[in-house]
Amino acid sequence: MSKEYVVHMIGHGHIDPTWLWRWTEGYEEVRATFRNALDRMRETPEFRFTASSACFYRWVRDAEPDMFEAIGERVREGRWELAGGFWVEPDCNIPCGESFVRHGLYSQRFFQREFGTRAVVGFNPDSFGHAGMLPQILRKLGMDYYVYMRPSPVYEMDYPDGTTFWWESPDGSRVLACNLPEDYGADLNTLDRIRRLPQHPHLNPGQKHILGFYGVGNHGGGPTKRAIAQILEAQQREDCPDARFSTLREYFEAFVAHVPPRAIPVINHDLQHHARGCYSAHAEVKRLNRRVEHALMTAERFATAAWLLDAQPYPHDQFEKAWTDLLYNQFHDILAGTSIEAAYED
Repeated sequence: MSKEYVVHMIGHGHIDPTWLWRWTEGYEEVRATFRNALDRMRETPEFRFTASSACFYRWVRDAEPDMFEAIGERVREGRWELAGGFWVEPDCNIPCGESFVRHGLYSQRFFQREFGTRAVVGFNPDSFGHAGMLPQILRKLGMDYYVYMRPSPVYEMDYPDGTTFWWESPDGSRVLACNLPEDYGADLNTLDRIRRLPQHPHLNPGQKHILGFYGVGNHGGGPTKRAIAQILEAQQREDCPDARFSTLREYFEAFVAHVPPRAIPVINHDLQHHARGCYSAHAEVKRLNRRVEHALMTAERFATAAWLLDAQPYPHDQFEKAWTDLLYNQFHDILAGTSIEAAYED
């Protein structure tokens, strides 16, 4: 295998804070996964980690300030990548446009306030589809790139010219998007994945820089010692491509630098469909989501009028609390109707 192929290995631990478990279990998943990532960084200086969802970071800040401070140090070192720029990884079809804006507003503010930086890569790997206006919102939130997994090539959507592409909104706004190869988790099979990825059938013409994920996920976990050891082994083997501990941003920057512009296709529509039945399941949560969205926007208008008339102060904190509660419940496995009943009772 030629070393001209570079596989950007992204350390990650996919976390569903609510799905086949309640949010309290998801809360512990986040803390355990982040703690594991910090431990792996102490052991392997080259190791990098990517994690999304401002909500998770706020949980850690409030529950374990020492861990939060350690994460901040790794962010400043460039070893911990803040991705996503949203409060959680939401369903990307059902929320209204204002909800997507609030995901970015509260998340990017949090990242800027706590870490002195913002996310530049949108990251919703598990969402079941992606509305075509998202590139416009992402760009206005300061994000130039987007990574997702669904819909997958061939079975759910055609990507005739490659799976890294310009995704364009009706207004002409663009982000460079990537349908991540295979999936977002690998552990025992990390070395095999590194070998396979240069033969991935949906690469762009002439593509030499390739995205690859590893780490235990869904219920959290993150990269293991075993997976990291396999990447280090691949770096020493002549029969493997050049495997690098990397970040999503570094992948996109390398891709643009090495792929001819004509080899980057343009997609100017929704990215659909995956798990279509979810959109007719658990109708009540979908109805309540829309009612709360409109109730909050209406309440903000009246509160603004009252503030302008000097009738009362504007309740910033109360509105932010109400919005972030709603945004959490737009998590893709909640709003799509795929979580256990106890999760909806919460």
